[in-house]
Amino acid sequence: MKLPKRNKKNTQNIHKVELGTLYDINKNIVEQNLKVLSDDEMQEKKNLIVDFVNQSGNNYYMLLCNDRKDYTIFHRNKTEEGLFKDSEGLTKDVIEKVLIDECLPNRGKTKSIEITEDQSAIEIWLSIDGESYCYYFFPYDTAIIDC
Repeated sequence: MKLPKRNKKNTQNIHKVELGTLYDINKNIVEQNLKVLSDDEMQEKKNLIVDFVNQSGNNYYMLLCNDRKDYTIFHRNKTEEGLFKDSEGLTKDVIEKVLIDECLPNRGKTKSIEITEDQSAIEIWLSIDGESYCYYFFPYDTAIIDC
């Protein structure tokens, strides 16, 4: 089969298909196939975050979405006994409540919260104004210098 020579007239009828990056593909999958997490599912995800934070044992964490240039740092106030104090000095662990109940809903609707394959971060997909974005929540102690 002989293909026609390309000229201006022929190129106008050629359709271009771009697959994009792996992120773009995942973004499309999330937008088309995942629904917003229910309250019960969000409660389960709090437990996932508590386990992740307790295993890492860090004082600082970051919630990052490079696409939106959204960077939030969390600081846990560790006491001498190894417990954590909130801003009012009450001993408790609140990082999962702040993340799930305040930070994520203020940004959009949560569609997925999962630990990454290498278990170094939590991958969070949010729907914001009808578009999906990937956030990562991960330990950040090595990037903070207390003087």
